[in-house]
Amino acid sequence: MKLHVSLLAKCIELPSSVITELRHVLDDLGLEVKDVEGEGASAVFNLETLANRGDHLFALGVARELSARYLSPIKHPSMVPAFQDLKPSLPVRRLTEACSRYALLEVELPKNMVIRPDVRAIMYAAGQSGVAGESNKPAIVDTLNFVQLELGQPMHAFDREKIDGEIIIELTQGKETIEALDGNSYQVPPGAIIIKDRKKIVAVAGVIGCSNSMVSSSTTRVLLESACFDPVHVRKTARAMGLSTDASYAFERGSDVEMVVPALRRVVFLAGGAGGAIKEEAGAHVIGLTIADAPQKERHKIPLSIKEIRNQMNLPRLSDVEIVTRLKHLGFLIEPGVAEGDQFAVVPSWRVWDIRNAEDIVEEVVRCFGLSRVKQELPPLAYEVPEAPALEQLVAKLEPLLLGQGFFEVMTRSYYSAEVAGYLEKVAGKRLPTHVRINNALEKGYSHLKVTNLVHLAELVEENQKHGVRGSRVFEIGRLFSPDFAEKDGYAFEREVISLACAGRWSDNEWRKPESLEQRVQLFRGVLDGLVGAVGQGVSVSESDEPLLHPGVQGSLKSGRSICGHFGLIHPELAALLGLKQPVLYAELEASVLGRVSGERSFELPSDFPSVKRDITLKIPLRDRVGRVERLISEAKLQNLFEVSVADDFRKEGEEFRRATFRLVFQSRERTLSHPEVDAGMEQLLASLKEKHQLELAV
Repeated sequence: MKLHVSLLAKCIELPSSVITELRHVLDDLGLEVKDVEGEGASAVFNLETLANRGDHLFALGVARELSARYLSPIKHPSMVPAFQDLKPSLPVRRLTEACSRYALLEVELPKNMVIRPDVRAIMYAAGQSGVAGESNKPAIVDTLNFVQLELGQPMHAFDREKIDGEIIIELTQGKETIEALDGNSYQVPPGAIIIKDRKKIVAVAGVIGCSNSMVSSSTTRVLLESACFDPVHVRKTARAMGLSTDASYAFERGSDVEMVVPALRRVVFLAGGAGGAIKEEAGAHVIGLTIADAPQKERHKIPLSIKEIRNQMNLPRLSDVEIVTRLKHLGFLIEPGVAEGDQFAVVPSWRVWDIRNAEDIVEEVVRCFGLSRVKQELPPLAYEVPEAPALEQLVAKLEPLLLGQGFFEVMTRSYYSAEVAGYLEKVAGKRLPTHVRINNALEKGYSHLKVTNLVHLAELVEENQKHGVRGSRVFEIGRLFSPDFAEKDGYAFEREVISLACAGRWSDNEWRKPESLEQRVQLFRGVLDGLVGAVGQGVSVSESDEPLLHPGVQGSLKSGRSICGHFGLIHPELAALLGLKQPVLYAELEASVLGRVSGERSFELPSDFPSVKRDITLKIPLRDRVGRVERLISEAKLQNLFEVSVADDFRKEGEEFRRATFRLVFQSRERTLSHPEVDAGMEQLLASLKEKHQLELAV
């Protein structure tokens, strides 16, 4: 961007010492000066501008930065009074929200229009309009470009005689071809903002006009366009067309919606003979004005914390008045909040594209003061420790228990191959969550995001067995990925789970006989009971139908009415596909559910009175689950029943049922129970089990 010092001097008065050091001052404000052309008042600075700072592309915007640094007042360029009692020009239809304001000013031009001397001095300089000392553009076009250098508002002129009937602002539905002002043909991409009349496209909004409506030196009536277009649409369109114009460069960085009409008033002042620079009869005359507006949103407000600004700058004695004054020089309005002492900084219209939060306000104040004034030392530390996230709190409760039970924490990849995904889909079918596929995966083993951690943990314990580890127990706290999780957990594609796997011996004692599979299942379930219990809740086991687990060796963990996970033996078909040589137990706990049911554990002092124990052995159908029967006994709500547990589960050869032994413990906190009343309770329970559930004693 070219900054003319002569234009800057018209917008702000600066001390002579500042003018000589202007380059260093601009660098300190974050406006990098690449090089300087000329000297003194005629110097032109080439500035490197940021992608979101459209207000740095013109003299008034840079003047605001200097005004906040030196607390010098801004001098706004002269304009004609606000337009009043003007008849509408051509009808304007705004068919897209990507144009927030559109103004069309109809102006009559004199023949051989005279350009003002101050405009000539800037626009006829080398690099602005043709070669030094002359212009190859109509005077009205040079005037529009001059106002853009002053106020930052890109504008465009249409030849009124070449516009048919009305102006329409809309998005392209497909590709369009135009012949532009530069004489070249361009392809306009779908989704671009275009300006049309009733028959043709006359401009690509914010990028370039078309030759079919171009003004010339003989044009006597023009339509001056001033608008605010969405920067993202303009940027995409300019890139697709392979163009970068002065207009697109400005619109891409965000224009000022409230400068649309004032810029036209400035043009009329310069071109219409106001101020005596040119004779009125040699100037332009306004005929009509049409404005198409979108509903204007309320100005963005950001909480203003003077204390936080002082802390960030390490300047505890910085006054409130100085901070607020500098923000006001930048254009921010300071409003009081509802509560006493609250303040809000109202973001000016030319900064809505880059000011988002309180940190941006701090940055503005720091730049005004200068980074050199910020003390080079760390601010004092806050001694308030923030509360840990819910997942960290949950891990803090569960990790010690897992480590104490001999489980090792591991971290596995978030991906697996298409081959593994095929194994899972073959076993689970349509019940498997939908995979997220990586189209540009670097390796074939990274083509699918995992929907379960079963594969990685199973392969890990299997690998340990190959290296002579007789008993492997591992756990991982991580994420699973699927678009199906969005509806289940309330956020898209991800959910936190705690995965466990074990295989081989549970005990490391050489002399001890290896545990049976049933014993390992019970031990594994005991660990899971302890995990759920660690968050302060009781747990029960219910039926489960997980497609990747063995149909007869699996269960769901239930805390209250919430299913918080499932466990079981890996499905035999899947184990064969993965090449597992031994049974692997796997569990998956939902972190979000555990966090939701988590609470403080409550403990009661043990009763001083003795307990009475009764064992009963029931006939259980082969396909029934012992855990279900245990729950039925607990839900019978026998008086003084303190605890129910499974003491044994076995099957005699030749019998078509299993024998499950349950231990019932009765205890009162108020007195010693008598055997007759316990026996009466047991008879009541057995009668209920036989009548309602067809469960009988085994003899």
